[in-house]
Amino acid sequence: MRIALTRDPAQAGPLEAGLRAAGLQVQFLPLTEQRLPEDTSALKTALAQLSRGEFAWLLLASGNAVRALCRVGWDGTVPEGVRVGVVGPGTARVLADLTSVTDPWMPAGEKSAAGVLAEMPAAASGAEASLLLPQSRQARSELRRGLETGGWQVTQIGAYETASLVAGGRLEAGVHPLRLLPTPEPAHLLDLDRQAADLRRDRLTHFNPTVVLVTSSSAADALADLGVPERVRLLAIGRPTAKTLGRRGITQAHVLREPSAAAVLAALGR
Repeated sequence: MRIALTRDPAQAGPLEAGLRAAGLQVQFLPLTEQRLPEDTSALKTALAQLSRGEFAWLLLASGNAVRALCRVGWDGTVPEGVRVGVVGPGTARVLADLTSVTDPWMPAGEKSAAGVLAEMPAAASGAEASLLLPQSRQARSELRRGLETGGWQVTQIGAYETASLVAGGRLEAGVHPLRLLPTPEPAHLLDLDRQAADLRRDRLTHFNPTVVLVTSSSAADALADLGVPERVRLLAIGRPTAKTLGRRGITQAHVLREPSAAAVLAALGR
């Protein structure tokens, strides 16, 4: 069985490794890409403030936030006493790969924004409660608002933006100069034109269909713009992703209980 994830091959991790170990053919169907904002002055200003010790915490909610900071010159250095936190192990892996930070704080339980809010240490007073939160420009406000409710003085910065690669109903994956990730190898990508040709040649039921794992709400929107390819089964990571699909008229997706190979295999009955 073939499964395609709607994210970039460079973002692969334990989920993909577990699927391959279970015998699935793993490919990628990136429908969006993450880019630095054209104007990075606010991001650079925030990093300068961080280097001067004006924040007590740097909280990183995604690997792409780490990549964006590094693209504008951050090497992982923070002043003594400044704590670095991450949402989960995926972000921690990118942080360790790109910087010297190998032991950030992260929630012990749920690896998500909700986990951060449940376990984040209590805010102190004054400057000790200042926190830098670089996120996607399209990030929802729940994490920032939850931190502020907990007494943190949050400086939220748009470190990168997510752009759809679907235009006019077709996937137009060019190479954008502000792209955060390296250009993927074609061999790693699901070729939709080839799949359509295979379907035209073989209409029998033994044709091995593709499962598409929709990994984010932005990818769900792009998939709706593209149109669900013929004879594709959809899995969605998280209720927000499934909700976006439903809002766009795509209601057949199965919602995974967690972003893991075990959850995917359970949904597929394997």
